[in-house]
Amino acid sequence: MDHRKAFTLIELLVVISVIAILMAILMPALKIAREQARGITCMSNQRSLAHAYIMYADENDGAICGGMAAYGPVNHIPPWVMPPLDYSGGRFVQMPSGNVTIEQRYNGLREGALYPYVREVKVYHCPGDNRQRLGTSLGQTPAYCIYRSYSLSDYMKAYEPADPKKLITFKEQANKMLFVEEIYDGASGNYNHDGWSYTPFSGSLWDPLGIFHSDACTFSFMDGHAERKKWDDKRTIVYCTSRTEAAKKGFGKNQVFNPPNVDLDWLDQHYPGKKHVAGG
Repeated sequence: MDHRKAFTLIELLVVISVIAILMAILMPALKIAREQARGITCMSNQRSLAHAYIMYADENDGAICGGMAAYGPVNHIPPWVMPPLDYSGGRFVQMPSGNVTIEQRYNGLREGALYPYVREVKVYHCPGDNRQRLGTSLGQTPAYCIYRSYSLSDYMKAYEPADPKKLITFKEQANKMLFVEEIYDGASGNYNHDGWSYTPFSGSLWDPLGIFHSDACTFSFMDGHAERKKWDDKRTIVYCTSRTEAAKKGFGKNQVFNPPNVDLDWLDQHYPGKKHVAGG
């Protein structure tokens, strides 16, 4: 005779409760582990882009590439990336606005001056940047599904006569930023066409940064290293999350923080120039 007993209802409830407790304990740890993995990948991306930038300069007599996305050389200086491009009829076709596919975004990255030194489109995207899936505050159509997470600052655009043209002209290179994480909304089309805009020593912010890592950002520097910067002032988080909300609180675009924001001291110290743009 088979005397095996089935679980009682009470025993099943106990097991389910234990599993629920374990899940409640493990989920935060899994979230932290996932975030740490994203941060490691992003730091690796930043280092790769910085090294590519340096290698480009080394192979071009110290000259730097253009710091803003463009369809071709500006004043004979090639851009580090190009906007989305469609390949049709044996040539690339410009796509400055409207919906674009992820492959068309990849085409623009591959045609940039730095791609030969990187050879991987994933390097241009932070895994914590969800705009590729969710779009931006302006819309969720493919036009707003921004892929590229990183930008150079406006100071490094290199196109105008007064702009720096050679990497060697910068002193304290380990202290001067190259690439930043930027949460561009795509207001002027379907890609981020400018650099990250910031006016040092003004006490205010202009373009927001991409807060993709638990209230922190990654930066790469002219010597090739990368850092993760945790913001100390909560107003920095508010500004980078919603400039509209920041404006309601009295520290919107180009509005001076009162009291002063200590995070701007760090940005002032690491921005490549003492002004927004050279000669400005």
